[in-house]
Amino acid sequence: MSEDLLRRKFEHRFNLLDTDHDGYITEADLTALGDRLIAHLQEPPTSPKSRSVADSRTHYWRCLSRLAAPDADGRVSKDAFVAGLAASADSPRVREMVHPSIKADLALADRDDDGVVDIDEFTTLYTAIGVPTGQARDIFRVLDRNGDGSLDLDEWLEAADEFFTATDSTAPGNHILGRV
Repeated sequence: MSEDLLRRKFEHRFNLLDTDHDGYITEADLTALGDRLIAHLQEPPTSPKSRSVADSRTHYWRCLSRLAAPDADGRVSKDAFVAGLAASADSPRVREMVHPSIKADLALADRDDDGVVDIDEFTTLYTAIGVPTGQARDIFRVLDRNGDGSLDLDEWLEAADEFFTATDSTAPGNHILGRV
């Protein structure tokens, strides 16, 4: 069961990153996702927040290329992605890949720059990545473990770490990217 849960989560993550739905993740997919977030949140493309999002996607690609070697055309297949994450799930390499994009996304979503994201800010960001509004609001409520109505960076990072490592089907982080 635990391997099946991890596989399903990794496949779900792959599907969100494969922005052109061609069955592969490329650096262009990650760039397109970052651009979509920036546009959806109406952030000026040259702002520090936009630059951070773009840089974090470049970093994600570099790290992913070490976890799941791209083919000769610079593409990572779903099988390679899942295998690479499965082999590295408990290593700091996954955190190294994921944490910078979470930090950049939180900063982008944090429209009032108070260091936390409320349910509306979170929902705006998540609809930009393709999560339906109702699901985004449900995810927020699950991830807001202390019930204060906001997500700080530590809560978000904890959920992401659970997503990539938890084999317990009840772990809140399993739902960070929507229904698996």
